[in-house]
Amino acid sequence: MQKYFKTQKLAAGIYTGTVILVFIYTLCFMTEYKDLFGLKLTQNDQISFFHDYILQIFNKQIFAFAVFGVLVILLSFLLEIFGKIPDKFALIIMGLSLLICCACSAYALFNLQAIESYYAGLDFQYLRLESAGDYKPHFATFRIGLGIYMTYILCCAFYIVAIGRSHFKFQKNQKKRSTRNG
Repeated sequence: MQKYFKTQKLAAGIYTGTVILVFIYTLCFMTEYKDLFGLKLTQNDQISFFHDYILQIFNKQIFAFAVFGVLVILLSFLLEIFGKIPDKFALIIMGLSLLICCACSAYALFNLQAIESYYAGLDFQYLRLESAGDYKPHFATFRIGLGIYMTYILCCAFYIVAIGRSHFKFQKNQKKRSTRNG
């Protein structure tokens, strides 16, 4: 039983670290493309549209997802996942919360790829007219995000499995004890 509980605590710790990484990535992503803000020339309308209506909406969404991930950490403490085997209520609440985190990560993965494709098709040659200097498109932030969100999905899945195994193993042991004593 101790082995399952240690795995549960390890999964909770890994999840916590991953959420912190996702939160930091979200903040970095929000500021990474700030050079594309405030463009006025019509030649740069496509870039302005990208920044104001695609990138900013996505930024708000991934920030909300990251905050939800932090709330799941708080929920883990409230439900005492770090200190004991989860009961049925805790298992259901945590399982649903982690599934929502997985869905949010999958959404972010698909949208990161779509936004990167749109970004790759933008024409940056007129940015110099708006004193944006020698802007060169950079894609590393998108690719790092793909890795981070895939890792997040795996961590959520590991966490769900770990708390589920702990719960069901504990229930099985309780039934064995009650049949031996009864």
